[in-house]
Amino acid sequence: MLRSNWLFPLVLAVILGGLSAWLERISTIHTETVRLNPKLPQYEMTGMAGRRFDEQGKLREKLDAQRAWQLPDGKDVFLQGADLQALDADGQHYSVYSELARYHLASKQIDFEQGVLLRRHHRQADDTEIRTDTLTVDTVARTARTDALVHFRQGRSEGSALGMFYDHNSGKLDLPAQVKALIYDPKYEE
Repeated sequence: MLRSNWLFPLVLAVILGGLSAWLERISTIHTETVRLNPKLPQYEMTGMAGRRFDEQGKLREKLDAQRAWQLPDGKDVFLQGADLQALDADGQHYSVYSELARYHLASKQIDFEQGVLLRRHHRQADDTEIRTDTLTVDTVARTARTDALVHFRQGRSEGSALGMFYDHNSGKLDLPAQVKALIYDPKYEE
């Protein structure tokens, strides 16, 4: 009888220990790191719609794209058919469209490329349109700049320049070099 008193707990302990070791072995997940192709998107979406609001909850910016993707280990988001709209409290705004764009997550700047159209909407005058090949927009400072050739139009006035800098906060457009313009003044209309 004494023998069975210590034999049963010993056998039970050995069985439970073996069961515990077996369960540990089958429940352990072994992961293998697979290196992704750095030229192919890790994330991709179609019909992207991003919104940014100010401290009062009013819509400040809209960024839409037909397609967006991010490469493995990338810190930028690539956009196809990018459309950015920046709005003020009074509803005046500017918009930028391009075939391709790159949004830098850290700096919140967007590099627009291919068929770039910057449009400044005016309440009491004709809209201003600027066309160029490349344009960098700082969404925090609300500025846009390029060193490329730009073509601009407002109403019947039009021209070109080498480079530009636009500050949305002040509403000023700076055309630094090789400006050629045909200015139409409606006061002198016949």
